[in-house]
Amino acid sequence: MKQAIKSNRFFTLSAAALSATLLSTATPADSLSEEGELLALLTLLDQETELATQSKMNADYVPGMITILHGSQMEAYGATTVAQALNNVAGFYITNNNTGDYVTTVRGIGASLTANNLKVMINGVPVNRPVDGSADWVMRLPLTQVERIEIIRGPGSTLYGEFAFSGVINVLTKKANRAALSAGNDQHTQIDGMMHHRFGSGLTLSANLNHRERDNSGDQTGVDNFYRQGLGHSPGDIYDHEQGDVVFVDSEYQGYRLQLHYTDVERGGWYGRNAALPEDKEPRKETVINLDFDKSWSLTPDLSLGINLNALQTDLDYATYLPIPAGVSGPGGNPIPADRFRQDKNSDESKRAKLYLHWNGFEHHQVFFEASQVHSEVTDSSLTLYPDGQDPIYPGPDESLVLEGAKRQLTSATLQDQWQILEDLELTLGIRHDDYDDWGDATSPRLAAVWRSNDQHIFKIQYAEAFRPPTLADQNPGPNTFQGVVYNPLSAETLKSTELSYLYNGINTTFRSTLFNIQVDNLIEFHLQPGQPPEWRNRGDVNSSGIELEWEQQLNREWQWLANLSYSDAEDKFEADQTLVGSVEWLGNLGLRWSASPRQQHSIWVNYVGTQEGWDSIRPNRATEFDDYTTVDYCFSLTRVAGMEGLSLIASINNLTDREYSVLANPAQYPYGLPQGGRSGRLQLAYDFN
Repeated sequence: MKQAIKSNRFFTLSAAALSATLLSTATPADSLSEEGELLALLTLLDQETELATQSKMNADYVPGMITILHGSQMEAYGATTVAQALNNVAGFYITNNNTGDYVTTVRGIGASLTANNLKVMINGVPVNRPVDGSADWVMRLPLTQVERIEIIRGPGSTLYGEFAFSGVINVLTKKANRAALSAGNDQHTQIDGMMHHRFGSGLTLSANLNHRERDNSGDQTGVDNFYRQGLGHSPGDIYDHEQGDVVFVDSEYQGYRLQLHYTDVERGGWYGRNAALPEDKEPRKETVINLDFDKSWSLTPDLSLGINLNALQTDLDYATYLPIPAGVSGPGGNPIPADRFRQDKNSDESKRAKLYLHWNGFEHHQVFFEASQVHSEVTDSSLTLYPDGQDPIYPGPDESLVLEGAKRQLTSATLQDQWQILEDLELTLGIRHDDYDDWGDATSPRLAAVWRSNDQHIFKIQYAEAFRPPTLADQNPGPNTFQGVVYNPLSAETLKSTELSYLYNGINTTFRSTLFNIQVDNLIEFHLQPGQPPEWRNRGDVNSSGIELEWEQQLNREWQWLANLSYSDAEDKFEADQTLVGSVEWLGNLGLRWSASPRQQHSIWVNYVGTQEGWDSIRPNRATEFDDYTTVDYCFSLTRVAGMEGLSLIASINNLTDREYSVLANPAQYPYGLPQGGRSGRLQLAYDFN
C-alpha cells in the first residue's frame, strides 16, 4: 500500500493542534484568553486558500507570497472598500488617475501602465474586461460585502494567464444574514443586505445586495497643461460623486454551483482626462453581468474532474471629458472656437469553457491540469464629440477607442505538479501556454520550493514569469481614436520574477520577509512627447528589486498590532534619472488595536507613502517627484449595542490629521500632480440575525 501523502490540510490541522497544546500549557499571564485561543485557531484554519495552487493549502505553505485580508478586520481598522484594504498590503500602492480609475502599483511597477496589471476575481471567477483589462468596480466594492481578500503578490500567469501580471486578487463575498446602514461625508449613504440559507434538500443559497451614493467632495484639481497659456478651466472642481448597486447570488447543490454577479456604478469625471472640466458633464457608467456555472466529480479516490462555463458582459460609458479647451490650436493649426467635449462608449462580452482535473495517482505528487477556451468580442463601440450645448460634430464608430466587432479566441492549457520530495520539502512545477488567434502566444513557467524546517520556520524560493498581451483596444483601435496618433505593432508585456521568503510563526507572533527581483520588458504605453504626435508603442527595460517585511503581534489579551514595511528600487533604463515613473521606494503600515472590553475596540492605522517619481522626462516646468506623506485613521467598534445581541456599531475617521498630498497624473496633463487627501468620517450600524 502506498505511503499516504501528508496533505496540506493535515499540516494546517497539525499546526492548529500544536498551537492549542502550547496555549493550554502557558501561564495565564502569557496566554490569550479562552476566546482569544479559539480565535487564533480559527484564524489559522481560515488562512486556507486555493489561489496559489488550485489545491487547498494554508497560505503560509503555498509557493510565493499570499496575503489574506479579512473584511471585518479591515473594517475595524477603518477601511471601507477593497481598494483601501489593498493599500494596507506590503508592496501595494493604490491611487486614482485623472479620470478617477484606480491605479495599482505593486513592488514599484504599475503607475504608468495603460491597463490593469492585476488579475481580478470575485469568488474565484475572473472579471477583467477584455477591451482594456480593467475591473475598476471591484476596487470600489464595500468591505461590508467582503468576507476576505486573497492576494498573490507577484506574477500569477502560470495559473491565471493574461493580466495576472503583477499579482492576483480574489474577493470572497460574505455568506451571512445581515443588514447594515452607513453614512458619512459628502452625503454618503449606503445600505447592505445579505441572506444565507441551507434548505432541507441540501440547496444552499446566498444573496448579497448593496446600494450606495455620495456627492462631490468639493476638492480642486490644481493647474493643467493649458493653464500657462491662460486657457482652460484649471484650477477647477473635482467631480468625484459616485453611486452604485451590487447584486450577488450564489447557489450550490450536490456539487453544482451557479453564481450571478451584477453591478452598476456611476461616477463623475474627476479631474478631467486632459483638462479640468468647467462643469459636471455625462458621468462614467459601468455595468457588469457575470454568470458562472461550475461542477466537479470525484471519479476515483485519486481523480476528480470539473467543468466551468462562464459568460461575462460589460458596458462602459466613459465620463465626458475636455480634450482641448477653446483657444488652443487644433491639429490643423487653427484655434478651436469653443470647448469641445468627448465621450467614448463600448460594450464587450466573453464566453469561457474550462475543463480541469486533480490527480493524486502518483506517490508524493498532486497534479493539476486545466484546458480552456475563451471567446471575446466588442459588441458595440462609439464616440461623440460636441461643442458645449450644440449638436455633435461627429458621432460614429470610426472614431471610437476600439473597433466594434473586434474579437479574439484564446486557447489555454495549464499543467502543475506539487511534488512532496521530503516530508518537510515540497516542489511546485507549473507551466501554462496561451494561444491568441489575433496576436500570438505566450508560455508562463513557474518553479517554486517550500521548506518547513520545523513548525515555526518556513523558507520559500520561487521563479515565475507572467505576461500581459495587447488588449482588444490596443490591438484594434479606431482609425481616428486620437488625431495624428502613431500606432506601432505591439508585443506582449513580459515579467520575470524571483522571490526568496522566510516566515516565522510563533504562538503570538508572525513574521514574514521577502526579497524580490523583477525584470519587465515591452511595456505598452501611450507616449506623449512635446512637438510630436502621440504614439502607441512598446518600451521599457525595467527592473525592480526590494524587500517586504511583515509583523503581526498579539501583545496580550487586549493589545495587538499589524505592521509592514516595503522597499522597492524600480529602475527604467529609458528615463534620464534611471527611475521608473510613478514608483515609490518606501511604503509602510502600522495598525494598533486595543480591546477596551469584550464589546469595545479602538484601532489606529498609520499609512506612510514615500516620495513618488514624477514625469520628469516628458517636459520641463513640472514636479519631478511628489512629497512623501503619512495618514492616520481611527476606528471605534462596539458590539451588542444597547444590549441587543447581533447589533454592532463602527465609527471611523479617516485621515485624522486632514493631510493633503499630490500623486502622479496619468495621462501627464497635470504638471504638479493630482491633489488628494482630506479628512472623512463614517458611521455604520449593522444587525446580524439567524
